[in-house]
Amino acid sequence: MNANDAPPEAAPAPSETQDFDASSSRTAVDVAATWVSGILHPLVMPLATLALLLATDGVLEVRLGLFSYLFVLLFINTLAPAVSLAMLKRRGVISDVDIRNRAERPLPFLIVLAYYLMAYAVVAMGESVVVPLFYRQVLLALVVAIATAWVLTLRFKVSMHMMAQGGIMGVFLRVTWLQPVVDLTWASVLVLSAGLVGWSRLQLGAHTPREVYAGYAVGVASVLAVLF
Repeated sequence: MNANDAPPEAAPAPSETQDFDASSSRTAVDVAATWVSGILHPLVMPLATLALLLATDGVLEVRLGLFSYLFVLLFINTLAPAVSLAMLKRRGVISDVDIRNRAERPLPFLIVLAYYLMAYAVVAMGESVVVPLFYRQVLLALVVAIATAWVLTLRFKVSMHMMAQGGIMGVFLRVTWLQPVVDLTWASVLVLSAGLVGWSRLQLGAHTPREVYAGYAVGVASVLAVLF
């Protein structure tokens, strides 16, 4: 028998190929979900809210000094909690930076709450920069939302990612309430953002649908309760 007479190699069984393709697809989807959850992390959303206000409320764009002051304040309150969470993870206090285990949440939530309480105190009592009432209320709403999350997490688990999405939607609704025309572009962006974040948390198995919806509802309600 010569080389040309050798039997052809057996093709992989259809089931093996399908399993490989499905596994690759799941991996790609999980990577996408991880990126969405990371980019739209709750610690980043206060800065995103400030960007929303810059684009929509008409005040910050003419008071860039106020915008810079608030940006630095919120940037510090994004970086400091992130470092604190990383340290807690390194010490084994929490299993992951998303704090999926509800029993591990009270301490990190208190730490984040303390940072934002200090930020609110600086804005409310500071004299170097006069911050208008509305922006002080937005910071207070953030404090109320985190405090509400801390109370809830003692008994229940809700999605902090979705609470942050609900919070920025609450701020948008308050700004829109004062304007004659609804900005449909921003409304669409916020709805799409919330949808993507909700999908990512479910895809990664971090939350149940009930926890996702509850987080969003609590975020909206907490902010509107303060701003209205």
